[in-house]
Amino acid sequence: MSVNVAAHLVRIHIDRVAYSSPNPTTGEALYALADIPKHEKLYREVEGDAEDEMIPRDETVIHLTADEHFYSQKVFEILVNGDDHEIETKEITYARVVELYLGSGGKPSNEYLVKYSHGPAENPSGTLAPGQKVRVKDGMRFRVAGTGES
Repeated sequence: MSVNVAAHLVRIHIDRVAYSSPNPTTGEALYALADIPKHEKLYREVEGDAEDEMIPRDETVIHLTADEHFYSQKVFEILVNGDDHEIETKEITYARVVELYLGSGGKPSNEYLVKYSHGPAENPSGTLAPGQKVRVKDGMRFRVAGTGES
């Protein structure tokens, strides 16, 4: 015997627009409900100082709370030494570029030279030094090389 439990509708807000959604729902359904473009991610706002929760664009079950708020944010695709990476921030720091370059196999340090190209109009190309950050755009390229200093 199968039991059919119907989901009830709750009001939620995505990018400040109210929607009625079944509860529970899926990440894919939330993206479709608000017509979130492929190059954007959806986030659930959380209270306090905790990081907002990224909603996966798949069949992961999402339990909703009435009047909960979500927002979408553009994802930037960049290249670091030829490897594709997606970042959710409009700026990237020297440390983050080096971290992407090293992956999980190393510890970022100030012993790298970071050059970038194909950037936005305000910073189309240049060098990124330790402690600095730079505005990014889709397709921006970063080249990381060791300085040979220790």
